[in-house]
Amino acid sequence: MAIIYTYNTALPALDDILLGTEKDATLRNPTKNFKIGDLAKFIIDTGLNGTSLTLPLFFDVTDPITGLTQTTLVDSIITQDANPLGTTLTITGNLSITGTLADKAGSVGTAGQLLSSTAIGTSWVDATQGPTFTFIQAAPATTWTIPHNLGKFPSVSIINNNSIVINGEVTYTDNNNVTLNFSAGFSGTAYLN
Repeated sequence: MAIIYTYNTALPALDDILLGTEKDATLRNPTKNFKIGDLAKFIIDTGLNGTSLTLPLFFDVTDPITGLTQTTLVDSIITQDANPLGTTLTITGNLSITGTLADKAGSVGTAGQLLSSTAIGTSWVDATQGPTFTFIQAAPATTWTIPHNLGKFPSVSIINNNSIVINGEVTYTDNNNVTLNFSAGFSGTAYLN
């Protein structure tokens, strides 16, 4: 067999096989073969800060003594709530966006607009209008209790499921909560701004 460094180098493929040895040999034959793809999965899925719900982040890190730059796995700040069918990414730290940010409808808004919660998604609103909190009362009720967290006593507009404006008694519990009382139960939407 030739000296290893005399062989040609090539980019690895997922099905390429590496030769290795079990460190604490418990087998009679500790020599093993590893596929590149299995080794890559092992690196991400094990103690190198990657799990099935954590997205590992790789960065080029330059050693200050040698000046050599290597790609290194770094603690992740991004996690997913479930696998499969996860719906939420959590970022621990700050988020910086250099491109656009779209609302639930896919709109990126216009200059000066604010991204506002609609309770079931997000929507761009004019900054002069201020954020609008949308509350959906799915089941018919005579009392709607709304935690809006707007930090003020907002104006309230109520419509039923037929888009008819409904008037009711508005009670401000505090500057983050409001209670609406009606003479008859119905379902619909309240807009607070």
